[in-house]
Amino acid sequence: MRRPRGLLPGLILAALLGTATGLAHVRLHSGNPSTPLSWTTPSGVSIVINSTGSDDILDGSHLTALRTAIDAWNDIPGTSVHLAENASPAQMARTDWQSDNIHLVWFDEDDSSGFFPAGSATVALTPVWFYVSSGQIIDADVLFNGDGFRFTTSDVPGRFDVQDVGTHEIGHLLGLDHTGWAGASLYPYVSPSVILHRSPSLDEVAGMRHAYPSSAHASIHGSVRRSEGGQVRGAHVVARAASGRTAAAALSDSWGSFVLRGLDPGTYTLYANPLAGPVTAANLQAGHTIETDFDATIGGSVSVAAGQSASFGDLTVDPQGGIYLGRLGAAAPRRVVAGETTVVALSGSGLDGSATLSVPDPSLTATPIGWNGAFVVFSVEVPAHAAPGHVDVAVHGPAGRSILPAALEVTPPDPTVTLVSPALGSLSGGTLVTLGGTGFRPGARVIIGERIYRDGEPQGATVLDESTIQLTTAATPEGVFDVVVMDSTGVEGRKTSGFEFTPVPGITAVFPAAGSFSGGTEMAISGVDLLDGLTVTIDGVTQPGLTWVDSTLVRVTTEPGAVGGPYLLRVTNPGGLVADAAFSYAPGPDPALAAISPAAGPQAGGTQVTLTGSGFLPTTTVTFGADPLTGEGGVEAGGITLVDSSTIEAVAPAHGSGTVAVMVRDGLSGQANVLEAGFTYQGSSGGGGGGGCHTEITGGPLELEALLLGSWWVLLCLLFQSGTVLRTRGRAGGG
Repeated sequence: MRRPRGLLPGLILAALLGTATGLAHVRLHSGNPSTPLSWTTPSGVSIVINSTGSDDILDGSHLTALRTAIDAWNDIPGTSVHLAENASPAQMARTDWQSDNIHLVWFDEDDSSGFFPAGSATVALTPVWFYVSSGQIIDADVLFNGDGFRFTTSDVPGRFDVQDVGTHEIGHLLGLDHTGWAGASLYPYVSPSVILHRSPSLDEVAGMRHAYPSSAHASIHGSVRRSEGGQVRGAHVVARAASGRTAAAALSDSWGSFVLRGLDPGTYTLYANPLAGPVTAANLQAGHTIETDFDATIGGSVSVAAGQSASFGDLTVDPQGGIYLGRLGAAAPRRVVAGETTVVALSGSGLDGSATLSVPDPSLTATPIGWNGAFVVFSVEVPAHAAPGHVDVAVHGPAGRSILPAALEVTPPDPTVTLVSPALGSLSGGTLVTLGGTGFRPGARVIIGERIYRDGEPQGATVLDESTIQLTTAATPEGVFDVVVMDSTGVEGRKTSGFEFTPVPGITAVFPAAGSFSGGTEMAISGVDLLDGLTVTIDGVTQPGLTWVDSTLVRVTTEPGAVGGPYLLRVTNPGGLVADAAFSYAPGPDPALAAISPAAGPQAGGTQVTLTGSGFLPTTTVTFGADPLTGEGGVEAGGITLVDSSTIEAVAPAHGSGTVAVMVRDGLSGQANVLEAGFTYQGSSGGGGGGGCHTEITGGPLELEALLLGSWWVLLCLLFQSGTVLRTRGRAGGG
């Protein structure tokens, strides 16, 4: 259980509310907004996802959903923060979220946490523990209300999207408070019909750059003043880029001052907006003073260069008006799709025909369709190649002006997945899969089972064009899975039950690949997913002399066959899936190696040896160190002399120390035989040593070289141990 550690720890419960719609990047703080919370080692914040997940999700897909949410934060540029998942099965089995030494994402299915009493409107929350004096976060955990709500990873109607909720809560874990952007991940309300909070907005990007900068970014500072005099505290100051897109935000402090941080260079138009709804002071951590008795007011523009801090001066606001947009419980943001025209309804008050509606992005066309006082309905036409991002909606009339920040989110169309070929692959992975469909874009992720394949990354996927993606599967547990292509914006396309992982036999080696026509050849078949109960046939003849060793190895003693080939060698798993290779029958007997004398020699080679056995021919070769299961590798002996069909003399080649297999093989037919542990290469005398941090010095005067060597070994061990201790301390410290 958590214990105070000398300094006074505090606790914040950052909650995500449901059953409604749902401030600027605003930092969590230690009780005073001037002391924001942060991790002291942001480059390695440990996080663990409980493996059990939600009672509503039985296929383990909560893991990929939450890992994608983690990736969304790790992918933010210009920040040093990195969430490092601990995927140890022992850690993932834990439920003791209260402990300091684990930062757990956990579905509370029976309110054992005590945070979700019956009737709670909280969908999820993040308890954050910190030191009051410094704002250092010492622990944080994400708890889903599995007792009061249902969750989904596959767009089941009426359930909350795990990735959408997870992205929000991880923002709290990293130290961000709620935001007034309807389209931002930290918007305090969630709806089952919305998944657009999956990807952090520019508001969260600025927040991470502010809290954990990895380079210098631009900023704009100024103050919010009333036209009749006096400062405005807690005004929501929003910056729009020159494109008209919502770009950044901040709250003015108790002196009316604000700083917009984490900006890219460019020209920005600023406006001040009252936090009077749908987000209010009640959605923020206590300690802020929020004043709302003013009208949404657009100020001037200011340009800022990379790394520069520019002064805006005073942003002077108008007196409070009587028109409001986004005041009732509508889902937000409203999605508008590139290349389409979308009809949008937004709620509020004072929305009558005397008002005008506008969006600041000039490439979008907004056309009012109807006003009824409490709602405005309008269409939004988006050009085909519009960039993703957020756009404000403003209404302006005789009663004043109201702006809903980031009310619209421009996204590309949903990808579609129409083809998965092949639709079946091995549990061991290695299957090259081609996806066909539409709307595939650079940066996409493909999710199949528990695996996420990222475009352009090693072991990931490759977006070849807008209709084709290729990937090679990784090892995955058995099952039938949806194939999901997810855009970087969070929109997705899905082929339900699109791919099956099953034991598909694969043959990697048949050794030897030829044997006597009279049968009796001892053959090893190496491969993957070779199941107990399989059958082996050669040229259609079943081979009953079969021993299944494991999923990678089957041993076969062959039946007689007709001289010739290569013939089809087929392995058939229970269930009918097959793997094919080749085998030939030779007219003569197989070679047999019975003994080697002497059976040992130096690593440098040169030992004259005599091999005894049977079936030796002038074309027989001798190899030391070959793999006894595949015949591959090793070093061929020199000085081979065929004495007779049962005796060969040869010179052992050089080889590393240890006991190796020796193989005889007919260079014409490919028939072979191996004597495992046939020859031992002896190491040089004097010394040796194994692992562990141990240095032993025996009697006699010490050579300088020996002393230095011993000291170096000890130094390596001490450095390794020191690194281990440091890493352990880092985890214990919460970072």
